[in-house]
Amino acid sequence: MAYIGNAPVTGGENSFRILDDITSYTLTFDGSSSSVVSTADDTITQTYHRFITGQRVTYNDGGGTAIGGLSDGVYYVIKNDQNSIKLAPTYADAIASTNIIDLTAVGSGSSHTLNVAFDSVNTKFKATYNNGTKAGITRAAQLTLSVNGVIQEPQETTTPTNGFGIDLDSVIIFSTAPAVTDTFWGNLVANNFPTFDISDNTVDSFTGTGSLTDFTLSKTPANNQNVLVTLDGVVQYPSDNTTTRAYTLAGNIISFISAPGNGVEIQVRHIGFAGATSSNVTGFYGRTGNVALKDTDNIVLNNATASGIVSAAGGFNIGINSAGTGIATTGVKAINFQNNGSIINFNSGTGVVDVEISAGAGGTWRPYTAGIATEKSIGINTTNLDNSDLTGIGNSFQGLYVSNGMIIFDNTLNGNHYIGTNFSGLIAGPANVAGVLTIDGEYVVV
Repeated sequence: MAYIGNAPVTGGENSFRILDDITSYTLTFDGSSSSVVSTADDTITQTYHRFITGQRVTYNDGGGTAIGGLSDGVYYVIKNDQNSIKLAPTYADAIASTNIIDLTAVGSGSSHTLNVAFDSVNTKFKATYNNGTKAGITRAAQLTLSVNGVIQEPQETTTPTNGFGIDLDSVIIFSTAPAVTDTFWGNLVANNFPTFDISDNTVDSFTGTGSLTDFTLSKTPANNQNVLVTLDGVVQYPSDNTTTRAYTLAGNIISFISAPGNGVEIQVRHIGFAGATSSNVTGFYGRTGNVALKDTDNIVLNNATASGIVSAAGGFNIGINSAGTGIATTGVKAINFQNNGSIINFNSGTGVVDVEISAGAGGTWRPYTAGIATEKSIGINTTNLDNSDLTGIGNSFQGLYVSNGMIIFDNTLNGNHYIGTNFSGLIAGPANVAGVLTIDGEYVVV
């Protein structure tokens, strides 16, 4: 609520408003329309009309034919609902809702009128602004009113002895009926606004299936403490930060620890929110209370230590120091490690870890060699060197090139292998053999 002397915290668009002129208000309507004039219900319809039960109004057919049962003149309003009224011949009839005028037929013409005004009879008028927007007021102090330039005294009563009071539905009650010659102006200081604790006292009802644990509420409670949950009338205890009990809340989803039985009647009563009373977090991404992350939340991290992060399908899964399957990067375009002089350590602990690097379907691996001056050596631990050792490269085995020497420990290379540059079967260039050279088979020296 806004306050004089300070910028409004909320509701600035609706507080500090000049009221509509209530000295004379005329409703113009189509008296020939059956959707406006109901002969079955004896009502005249106008959405969010400003009339009050007991008000004296003047009817005029606007130059057409009068509505059956009416003639140009004075009647008294019976408020049927916020969108329709009925008419009575006297004030007493209107207050008692008796002797309602029987509307026997629609009239002709679209300019029929009902006028309510300062007439030395009416004391009640609806407080509106912006040409008909109802002011949200429950106390006289929310208004400043002037009649003939004199500020009127606000009284917190529906029977003011001086000045004015306020009745239900934002109705101004003058202590003395204003006259047609009186001038008026009014100022709305502060509007009433709906709040959680007065607007959310509703009940969501569900039926258990024996397997379903999650149910969607019609509103988002602030936290576990703002709903009262019963199963077949038995109150359930909510879980808290230290103890797991019957249910938890995440957003507008209530999750039971165990699925309510088949046919069990579930009621979740929203009992209101009293406001924050501690220094704990009271808002997150514009949400209050027991908030939960959503898939639309954008989170920016500076530094984070992760231990088993699992995302929804299509995102990514990182299992670090966990019993997971390592690091899966479904949907991740690139992972860039920059160690800045530190050590990146993949530690398997006491277990065995398989590290797989694959280009994937249709992909091609390209070595990143920036900053690598020379390739010193290649170690191959296999007894058979063939095309299978080049899986993922996309080429067949065409030879083994060694720039600075090759050392083979124990293992043998099966098949035909050549030393040279043109695969002619010759040893091209000088070949130095240190130690004993054993040749099994024929050889030719050229």
